[in-house]
Amino acid sequence: MANNETANIKMDNNDSAAYFNGQYLPLSQVSISPLDRGFLFGDGIYEFVPVFNGKALGGEQHWQRLLEGLKSVDIPLTYSVQDLKDIAQPLLSDGEPTQILYVQITRGVEAVRKHRFPVDAKPTVLMFSTPFTSPFDITYPGCDAYFQEDLRWQRCSIKSISLMGNVMSYLQLAKDGVANSEALLIRGEHVVEAPSSNLFMAKGGVVFTPPVDNILAGVTRQLIIDIAENQGIEVRQVFPTVSEVKQADEVWVSNSYEELKPIISIDGDKVGDGKPGPIWQRLFSSYQLLKH
Repeated sequence: MANNETANIKMDNNDSAAYFNGQYLPLSQVSISPLDRGFLFGDGIYEFVPVFNGKALGGEQHWQRLLEGLKSVDIPLTYSVQDLKDIAQPLLSDGEPTQILYVQITRGVEAVRKHRFPVDAKPTVLMFSTPFTSPFDITYPGCDAYFQEDLRWQRCSIKSISLMGNVMSYLQLAKDGVANSEALLIRGEHVVEAPSSNLFMAKGGVVFTPPVDNILAGVTRQLIIDIAENQGIEVRQVFPTVSEVKQADEVWVSNSYEELKPIISIDGDKVGDGKPGPIWQRLFSSYQLLKH
C-alpha cells in the first residue's frame, strides 16, 4: 500500500492529485508506458464514482463492481474494497463539494506487444479525482433520442475500457447532425440500453427497465429501482420492445454523471406529451436527496 500523503505534491490550479502504481503525484506527471496493455489493447477495467461533500454515492457498489469486473477478465489485484477506499480518500479535495473519482486498472506492461494472454504482468493502477457539476436540474427540458443497432461487443456487463463501440454510437449521432441527442440501442426487437446509460420507461404508472442480462449493472440504475420501490412504484425488469418504448408515457436513461436524463422524443416522435414526466420528476428529486 502507498503512503497516503498528498500534502507535498506540487500542483498548479488546473491539475489534480493522482494515485499511480503505489505513488501519489500530480495527474499531469503520470506517465503511462506505451507497452501498457490498456494503451495497446484496451485491456482493462474502469470505474466512475460520483462524490458529494466527501461521500461516494453508491460507493460500495462501485468498488465491488470494479473488483468483480477485474475478476471476470482475470486481472489480479491484491487490493480489497477498504484498500481502494483508503487510496481514494486523499485524492478528494475538501474544497470541492462535487467530484468524480475515476479508477482505471489495466493488465499492465509487457516487454513485447502481443495479443496472447500474459501470465505474469503486474496490473497498472490509476486513480484521480476531478471537480464536476451535475449537467442539469429539475428544470431540464429533456433530450431527443434515436434508435441504433447495438454493434458493441456482447460482453456489455463488463465495464471495460475498450469503448470503441460506444464511441461509434455517439459518432453516428454527430454524423447525423444530432450530436447532443442520445442513442437507444436495439438487439433484435428489444431496446437494451444507451451507449453509456441504462434505460428506463414508464407506462400506466409502472416503471420498466431491462434486467441485468448482458447489460451493465448500473449503480445509478439500482439506486433508482430502490427509490421507486420504496415509494410504492412498481418496477418490472424486462427488455421492452421497440414498439413498447415508442408507446411509453415516459423514457429516461441513467448513469453516474448525467444521473436521470429524460428522453422527450425518439426518432422525431414525441414521448408522452413531449416533456419530462411526473414519475421522472419524482425520482429525479428523490435521487438528489441521496447526495446529502
